[in-house]
Amino acid sequence: MSGSELILAVAGSRKTQGIIDACVAAPSGSRILIITYTVNNQIELRRRMLYLYPEAEVEIVGWFTFLLHNILYPYLPFLFPGQQIRGMDNESGYQRGVRTAARERYFTSSGLVRRVHLAHLATQLIKKAKSLPLRRLEVLYDHIFIDEVQDLTGYDLDVLAYLLNCEVPLTMVGDVRQAVLSTNPEERKYPGFKNMQVWHWFLDKEKQGVLTITYRQETWRCHPAIALFADSLFAPEWGFPATVSRNEERTDHDGIFLVRTEDVDAYVSAFSPQLLRWDSRAMRSHDHLKFLTFGSAKGLTRSRVLIVPTVKMRELLQKGVPLGDLTAAKLYVGVTRAEQSVAFVLDHPGGSTHPYWFPTGNAG
Repeated sequence: MSGSELILAVAGSRKTQGIIDACVAAPSGSRILIITYTVNNQIELRRRMLYLYPEAEVEIVGWFTFLLHNILYPYLPFLFPGQQIRGMDNESGYQRGVRTAARERYFTSSGLVRRVHLAHLATQLIKKAKSLPLRRLEVLYDHIFIDEVQDLTGYDLDVLAYLLNCEVPLTMVGDVRQAVLSTNPEERKYPGFKNMQVWHWFLDKEKQGVLTITYRQETWRCHPAIALFADSLFAPEWGFPATVSRNEERTDHDGIFLVRTEDVDAYVSAFSPQLLRWDSRAMRSHDHLKFLTFGSAKGLTRSRVLIVPTVKMRELLQKGVPLGDLTAAKLYVGVTRAEQSVAFVLDHPGGSTHPYWFPTGNAG
């Protein structure tokens, strides 16, 4: 087993650039694989690698593509001889009441492999093939990187556990505070490790000695006031180190602000912020503006952000009531998109100490 590392990187810590730099610094001829879950992140990694280092030989794939090409295609005959894989079925739900050994649990009648059970099938193939898929990876690659590793859930964590015991050096990068997506939301295995709780899975692996956790807590994106507010969303019991802001730019509108509903249009006109809300049901009175959801904003960087808070978020701002894990993670994603300012639409401040912005340009 080679050393495996998890880099817990705060938002704006240039983690994607760190992966690219590590690839470039690798010895000439190194065979490197980068795995990430979202299509947008795959596109961004490919774009930046091509632009910055067009000569680098790096393979970039999605998580499901990795499972298909490195485990299912070569080793499926160990469990289902003669079964053809004609593509992936993204529509099937969890196959309740179907035996785990049954072919129809994993494949449709037309030969599509059900994505919802793809990782479970992969773990069974690794066992049945007596870890041959791991030996194959050791022959193919000199280093494996996994970006956005906090998105893995259920049986995907079992696949990850196998990779931790592989001889290929494994570097994982992610931020459990941004665990708002999931490779398989329907998966029932490991309910205690979903979303932010996956942090405890990583801590367990560190205790077992198969993983080293390092921290990257410097952000070059977020103004110090934004970094401080983002940190405050999580209780000290999580053990996350404080974020250090390296953003030294100063404007006439930096930090955290409140905006009344009647002033939203004026605020948007003055600052052109990225608008965020939980879903399309929030603040329907302003549907003429272009909103993104917290999840769809993941990975973006904007100078300013304006957030329509949920009821729970309003209670946090007005009364200091702590948020649940998923809500805290989504708000963290929203807040940390911003470089200079974050504003919340809030008509009644309650006990909030954040200043209001008024159309006159004065906050108070």
